[in-house]
Amino acid sequence: MSDNVYRLPGAEELQKELQVLRGGGDGPYDGGMEARVEKLEASVERISDRLTSIEVSLARIDAKLDSKIDYKWLAVYVFGIIAVVLRSEIASLFSSGTP
Repeated sequence: MSDNVYRLPGAEELQKELQVLRGGGDGPYDGGMEARVEKLEASVERISDRLTSIEVSLARIDAKLDSKIDYKWLAVYVFGIIAVVLRSEIASLFSSGTP
């Protein structure tokens, strides 16, 4: 057989695989599948709720950081204005050489 040819399983092999998939329970496949799917759905709901909570928390943190950055720039502007208003006094302090 060459590498690009795939042999299809025979009827006996397919029956064996189907038996493995059935595993007991209702329906053609594993009866425990329903319970596992329900558990996964419940987990997804909890994860979704947690992500929503995290998004809200991050939005609050982002808002706080934005306001703190504004206060920093406000302080820079205020000190700049004070320096301009008191520039002659500041210049005299540095030019007199007195500590």
